[in-house]
Amino acid sequence: MISNIQSPQVLKNLVGDDLLIGLGENFQAFQNELIWQVTSNSREVDEFSGKGAILFFALAGEHFDGHDFIDDIFQKNPSAIILSEKDPRSLPPRSIRVHNIRKAMAVIAKRFFADPDAKLNLIGVTGTNGKTTTKYLCRAMLNTISKTGMLGTVEYDVCGKIKKVPNTTPEAIVSFQMLAEAVQNGCRNLALEISSHALELKRTYGLEIDVAIFTNLSPDHLDFHGNLDDYFLAKKKLFHGFNGYKPKHSIVNIDDAYGRQLFHSLKNDSETPVSFGFSKDADFKICNVKKNDINGAIFTIVTPKQSYEFRSHLFGHYNLQNIAASFAACMMIYEEPERFIGAVADFQGVPGRMDKVILPNGATAFVDYAHTPHALSATIESLRSTKKGRLIAVFGCGGNRDTTKRAPMTRIVNEGSDFAIATSDNPRHEPQDNIFSDMERGVVDANKIVFVEDRKEAIIKAIQLSQAGDIILVAGKGHETYQRVNDKIFDFDDRRIIREVSGLC
Repeated sequence: MISNIQSPQVLKNLVGDDLLIGLGENFQAFQNELIWQVTSNSREVDEFSGKGAILFFALAGEHFDGHDFIDDIFQKNPSAIILSEKDPRSLPPRSIRVHNIRKAMAVIAKRFFADPDAKLNLIGVTGTNGKTTTKYLCRAMLNTISKTGMLGTVEYDVCGKIKKVPNTTPEAIVSFQMLAEAVQNGCRNLALEISSHALELKRTYGLEIDVAIFTNLSPDHLDFHGNLDDYFLAKKKLFHGFNGYKPKHSIVNIDDAYGRQLFHSLKNDSETPVSFGFSKDADFKICNVKKNDINGAIFTIVTPKQSYEFRSHLFGHYNLQNIAASFAACMMIYEEPERFIGAVADFQGVPGRMDKVILPNGATAFVDYAHTPHALSATIESLRSTKKGRLIAVFGCGGNRDTTKRAPMTRIVNEGSDFAIATSDNPRHEPQDNIFSDMERGVVDANKIVFVEDRKEAIIKAIQLSQAGDIILVAGKGHETYQRVNDKIFDFDDRRIIREVSGLC
């Protein structure tokens, strides 16, 4: 992905002192140089053209260290300027050391792309589960008013072009580039997912968020954060101003224990957060649920001003919360409730989030991204409450990721389904036997679960076991169209496999 937009509508033609002021010890040496490109990817460096210097951020990542590519950078473009954190190795004369390179990269990207975030109504969504659906709902509602884009797990939509997704929340240069393209394409609003990794690694630092949403918090990414409290502290940064700016509005799920804690901490800081949920004291209260099954939901949201009845193709306790969160957020930007209610009624769902396939034998299959204990529990609970026959679940746990959630996920599926098939997810570099060994610790009824390593065979087995009225849940990968095994990426789409083996395509 090219990390600069060569358009006078976007760029200020900034020189070094405009970009670097206040960020490094030697920025004055470059104050008169035109900066043509900013990047942290050595493969994206333009061959020298005499148009101006580039800023290359030498990031030390999990698998690569940008410092190792500095010689290649100067061969491509001898006018390069290297930004680096304090590093023991010697750096070339054209280099600047900064205290926090990711923070500096975010500040510079914001300047380089002419503060695009300030030209958009930005909704930032964080939490363990529900981020993607909430973001899609926000886009659907706001599109009834003006052009709306989104960044997140499934795709990047910059109001005119859909782009592939490298990360849930991309590096700062890519984030600000995408926002700049959205502005250029006439976007007025944009919803984006903000992960805990992004907050910790300063990928979203400096974003001027208009509305921040907290969906919920449950164990996930503990291999990165260490424990649940530190995971929560990472999420809180978005709301308390540690991201560079405090959001103008904070929308918080008070059905969630951590959400209620966040809500009260904001109030203690003299903020005025807005709450949502089924709780009686919620500002956007979900109540009078007339319908909530696999065919959709009918329910009411009571706000401080008025009550509104919603009809949705979505169902499940958590999806009603997602709708309430999105509705509250959009109402902070435009008070157009009737338009938003219509958008929810028309909304067909998110790819890989409870995607429904009616099978020829009369069973119904759902493909869902649920890959945490909390998400699996919520999904299984929603399906069990409406099923007529049995619930057959196919699920797995990713390799080289948080091992502490493997046994709890297995226990939840083993207890909550009538029959479970444990299989591979994205094993990456971890032997599947190791993953299964961790998962087996969660088995409570060995008669209701089998372990099948090949994911396609697991799906075939679930379909063969099913009959009319049964529900099959295939969980964990959702929208993903691949499977990672060692260093290889194989084509694999749960939705396509279900249709193929059922004779639907």
